[in-house]
Amino acid sequence: MTKALVIGGTGFIGSRIVDDLLGKGFAVRMTVRKKGSPAFDDAEKYSRVELVYGDVLDPDSIRECVKGVDLVFACFGLLGKWGVPDCSYWQTNVEGVRNVLGAIPKAGIGQFIHLSSAGVLGPLADGVVADESFPFAPSNIYERTKSEAEKELCRLAVERGIPFTIIRPEFVYGPGDLHVLGLFRAITRRRFVLIGSGGSLLHPTYIDDLIQGVLLCTDNKNAFGKTFLITGKAPVSVKELGTVIADELGVQLPRIRIPKGVAYAAAGMFEVLAKISHYPEPLLTWARVKFFTENRAFTTDRAHRELGYSPKVDLRMGVRQTIRWYSDKGYL
Repeated sequence: MTKALVIGGTGFIGSRIVDDLLGKGFAVRMTVRKKGSPAFDDAEKYSRVELVYGDVLDPDSIRECVKGVDLVFACFGLLGKWGVPDCSYWQTNVEGVRNVLGAIPKAGIGQFIHLSSAGVLGPLADGVVADESFPFAPSNIYERTKSEAEKELCRLAVERGIPFTIIRPEFVYGPGDLHVLGLFRAITRRRFVLIGSGGSLLHPTYIDDLIQGVLLCTDNKNAFGKTFLITGKAPVSVKELGTVIADELGVQLPRIRIPKGVAYAAAGMFEVLAKISHYPEPLLTWARVKFFTENRAFTTDRAHRELGYSPKVDLRMGVRQTIRWYSDKGYL
């Protein structure tokens, strides 16, 4: 039986990878960052998983984790958060990858699958749709560290003879995710307003589609040494995304719009006030303004051609399923 190690298996994406590996008959080992027997909501599922202590910043612990496994899924990472120092991103997103690869014996596993981000290609000009051939153009600390991690992975994997695959998802959402919950809550409470025209493009990816792409890469020699963009069916404008969420929630988006310059000025003020008052997170940040005013659109032609990847879930269905999960859990 093929044994897979999932590093970051308690996170949104990692937990779904664990689910699907179990469903496909893999033996699964998963890292936890606290020693002992942690409690999980789904005790039955995790009773079928081998839980081991492992911290990517503790190379000795990772050396124990990788012993006897055939596949390694690197699903860990520090996602963009306000107030987190840059050094934390470098430690987790870059040093963490170095430590994991350094812990793997030379030619000691069948495949290393790394979850990166389409964000490493940075914001795009109007009308541009990026593919895997585009150069790195990161615009924030998260994207810079994820792009550096990819470079280190390619270098170290080749040096150590480790077959690897890089997967770049974008704006992943769906049941189990809490990162974009704030957007749904803001729309529910009619506090979400468009910045500028609302015409900037985002590329939402429903979690089931991402997992489909991950499994198509798994233990697949056609994926070795390659990078794949795994995204949703099509990019959508910020206005379209907000409108679909509002429709499914039974509310309407406010008619007012904020000019981009005003939004940046307000975000700067809110960030200063948050630092002075030690508030956990400002109402608006520069990062959020950038997210909702920059273009990010991608093609999955390579994944379709070489893996057979084809996203199945359209935006409205994905949003509907996400709202249902949020409501069932009492988040909305």
